[in-house]
Amino acid sequence: MQTLSVVVITYNEERKLRRCLDPVSWADDIVVVDSFSTDGTVKIAKTYTDRVFQRPWSGFAGQRNFGMEQASGEWILFLDADEYVSGGLGERIRELLREGGGFDAYKIHRMEHFLGFPIRHGTLNPSYQPRLLKKGKGGWTGGAHAHIELNGHGELGLMHEDLYHDSHNTLSDFITRIDRYTTVDAEERIHAGQRVGRLRLVLSPLGMAWKCYIVKRGYRDGFPGLLFSLCMGIYSFLRLVKVWQGETATKDGVDRRERPGMTADSD
Repeated sequence: MQTLSVVVITYNEERKLRRCLDPVSWADDIVVVDSFSTDGTVKIAKTYTDRVFQRPWSGFAGQRNFGMEQASGEWILFLDADEYVSGGLGERIRELLREGGGFDAYKIHRMEHFLGFPIRHGTLNPSYQPRLLKKGKGGWTGGAHAHIELNGHGELGLMHEDLYHDSHNTLSDFITRIDRYTTVDAEERIHAGQRVGRLRLVLSPLGMAWKCYIVKRGYRDGFPGLLFSLCMGIYSFLRLVKVWQGETATKDGVDRRERPGMTADSD
């Protein structure tokens, strides 16, 4: 049977870390990469593993690659602290460790939750996130939407069992996280030369909410689906405003852009 390491990146996740680590406590190795949390995150992490590392935030790819270098397992499962493995996914991973797999890395189906409700439709579903990698077969690259890049020309397999994503328990959680995510996302778009006109700034968020609720059938999730669709429109609006603000700052020579803060959350 092959061995498994779990790499978790954290920053001030004391409320959620136990729920993340409990379902994978059977792993051969747990590595926590923390960005100098100011709450009880590190203390909690040390009740599960003595392999807790603190380092400045270097982006999703940077933190995960560092964790991968510390991991001893033949396979590595990458988690954010607000993600937790379902029973079905845990068994599927054990099966792979026993019998091997046909791929060097896997994308796993992630089930989003919003205000405590599962979101099965909308723009984020189906969502398959790269999370499982055979050590030595690739690494992480990219910014806000980091992904696994395999050595050579390999393909990622799919695991359809659920990885639960429980990042938006309250509206305050959502607002805090989208502020950080839209800042990082906007920075990438600005550096890529993206421009945002005023008409797009107004219409695109409406289009995003419509797409999430109607086109992607968010209405099937009931009232939480409506709220989630509206919040996705807000996400689009904030991201575009920050790109527009960055473009304006570039034109007049004043850098008004908010710098991205530390975060330990996935896409």
